[in-house]
Amino acid sequence: MSNTSYERLAKGLAIYRQKQAKTFYVRVRIDKNEILKNLGTSDEDEAKCLAWEYRSELMNRKKSGLPIITSKYISVEESFTHLITQLKSKDKQLPIYDDYKIVVNKHIIPYFKDKPITELTSKNIRLYYESLDLSVTRKRMNNTLFKNVFLWLEEENHIKKSDIPTLPKAESKKIESREAFTPSDYEVVVDKIKDYHQQGKPNFKTKEYRQVIPHYVTFLCETGARPGLEVEGLNFNDITKENDNYFIKITKGKTKGYSKGRKIVLSGKAIEALISIAQIQNPEKNITEKLLTNIRKPILETSFGKIPDYIPVFKKLIDYLLKDNLISQRYTLYSCRHYYVTKRLSEGVDIYLISKYIGNSVEMIQLFYDAYKLENPHHMDQLTGRDRLKEAEEEYQRMIEEDKTDFQREEEAQQAKNMEKQLFDEANGYHWIEDE
Repeated sequence: MSNTSYERLAKGLAIYRQKQAKTFYVRVRIDKNEILKNLGTSDEDEAKCLAWEYRSELMNRKKSGLPIITSKYISVEESFTHLITQLKSKDKQLPIYDDYKIVVNKHIIPYFKDKPITELTSKNIRLYYESLDLSVTRKRMNNTLFKNVFLWLEEENHIKKSDIPTLPKAESKKIESREAFTPSDYEVVVDKIKDYHQQGKPNFKTKEYRQVIPHYVTFLCETGARPGLEVEGLNFNDITKENDNYFIKITKGKTKGYSKGRKIVLSGKAIEALISIAQIQNPEKNITEKLLTNIRKPILETSFGKIPDYIPVFKKLIDYLLKDNLISQRYTLYSCRHYYVTKRLSEGVDIYLISKYIGNSVEMIQLFYDAYKLENPHHMDQLTGRDRLKEAEEEYQRMIEEDKTDFQREEEAQQAKNMEKQLFDEANGYHWIEDE
């Protein structure tokens, strides 16, 4: 066992640790049966004590006439819960661990639930990935989680190495769609989403999701924050006030180059959206702007203590709007971020400032959001030499001249009409008396 550290403790009892593993295992032989178990510790002395305790437990089962080897039903939920427990026990807690916990608790466990690990086939994992329409970053995160779970299952002899399923490739040759709302589509979405909670007969949980999502969309469109992990990791007390401006600090999700997170300035609409969200989640309280920063809970946590996934909620709304031909194309929650970027660019906001707020480089913005240059009238005029201001002034002068001409024509017509009436009266013996 060149790749394994092995120590015999007694006849039929030994501990060992494989080269790539961090924890010790115990090997017990009883009645020609060999039992292997992960002791869950990297401390050698503790591993020895646990090994003796485990052997004693098995011997007691034998004396009591109980089967020594019991078939254990391992579920997907148990496997990933164990993984999260391992992450929590690590001495050094990395920021990415919080993101892993969110992915496991919000996506993997709700999808597979208590299904056995035999359901973790290549096909079922692929279907899980497709159900979420994952970005490349999310795929990599999920792949890491699945790989670690499969490593633990293999070490525990719940799965053979040859049976480990293949995972979807994290790399994508297709450039992520960055469709921002068109102005007309944006107005439709904003209008229709307000009454979305009144459609059908949703239960109280679904109704709350639908009541929150209009304000969530507004918050995303006003901040450019990434939907998902970035916002899911935000708390109300992440909001601060500096120099009469409100800011919110983002520390979760994709924050490369921002070791301590990044701050986003909040518009009045963004603050109003957050107040509305808090009020929906706390109907018994009167939420004001001053009280907002004192709320000690995640921004998206519902009144019943859950942080929901708003991606499918928004997708259902878009499906409904597309079915009735009310919008021109399919949008996702990421469209809010793209809308923020393109709108600010079209308004002339400095591209470097935008890059700092959204957590992307200037080069990335220029690469993926350069369409605004082609659609911006100012940039088109630079190419054609057109002067719209001069044209507007000339049009204004033309309209004034037209108004003058029309007035003169009306005045001349009225004078001619008066003269005609005067001549008619004189011809019939009527006399005009001039005003003094």
